[in-house]
Amino acid sequence: MTVNKWKRKKKTKIAIYFYVVLILLLLLTVSTYTWFARSKINRVSNLSIHINTPVGMEIATSPDSEEWGQQLSFDDIVNESSPLRPVTYSAETNQFFGAVYDIDGRLTGKWNPLTDKVNANRDNHDGYYTIATIYARTDEQTVVSLAPAVELDGGKEGSGTYLIGVPEWDADSVSHKTDVGAEAAVRIGIKVTRLDEMNTPTDEEPLFFIFEPNSDIHIDGSEGYKNTPSIDGGDSLVSEEMLITQSASVWKEADPVQNGVRIYTFGEFDREIDLFSMSANEIVKIDFYIWLEGQDVDCNNMMKESEILANIQFNAESKHNSGLQPIK
Repeated sequence: MTVNKWKRKKKTKIAIYFYVVLILLLLLTVSTYTWFARSKINRVSNLSIHINTPVGMEIATSPDSEEWGQQLSFDDIVNESSPLRPVTYSAETNQFFGAVYDIDGRLTGKWNPLTDKVNANRDNHDGYYTIATIYARTDEQTVVSLAPAVELDGGKEGSGTYLIGVPEWDADSVSHKTDVGAEAAVRIGIKVTRLDEMNTPTDEEPLFFIFEPNSDIHIDGSEGYKNTPSIDGGDSLVSEEMLITQSASVWKEADPVQNGVRIYTFGEFDREIDLFSMSANEIVKIDFYIWLEGQDVDCNNMMKESEILANIQFNAESKHNSGLQPIK
């Protein structure tokens, strides 16, 4: 090999090496920005939830309460709500985990376990998710399910079960403005615990359902359901029978446009949602876990901070089944 050929070959190797390093640096820069944005921007700062039951099923904030009724609002249940930040749920350990970031903002592939005592209902740097606890009772053997969403007053109001982003009014343009935001990645876990005559938990394993609203819309404009992988190694956070998916709830402007008035179209469940059965005069504890699912495809730097309106409504149908058991 001549000296000139050797020099040309060396220059070629150096050039290839330079471009490979440049590409890696570009990928690193994009990755750093994306995950850094996820850790800093993605949150839900204002959450409004209403929980309703039909006649024959009553709810309260305590099993010993003297005030049982058919409706509770978020303020009745939670004294201090957490700004929702990206976490993920592990069915294997029955707890939530927060992603561990490196000093440059990239994911390390490790996960920090979170606890309800430290990380739930905390409006500070420890706050990651919110828990709302209610108690339910019936006077006869009953199967409990989630009520589907229903439009009321020409679509201006809604009833049933749904979760939707709250649009922002823009006085300059005299219209509402919003993007598909955190409502595409919010989850509501429903944990049902059976109580004994002393209102203490029994040895029976609690049921944990995950309600995934707006499951078929995405911030990149694509449509259709996309599985949320679990850090446990599975294709879903929970098994299929414990996952409740609902199509998107959306809004449009009234005609003529009015501040405070939107026309809603609410999503539909993909299947019948019978959750559990209760015996007559039985009291069960129901914990609602609300979080921003960090493993969701829509939990990325395109997502906007959101205000969320959620409505959870139970149905109660008389049945001969007894005990707290999932309905297959």
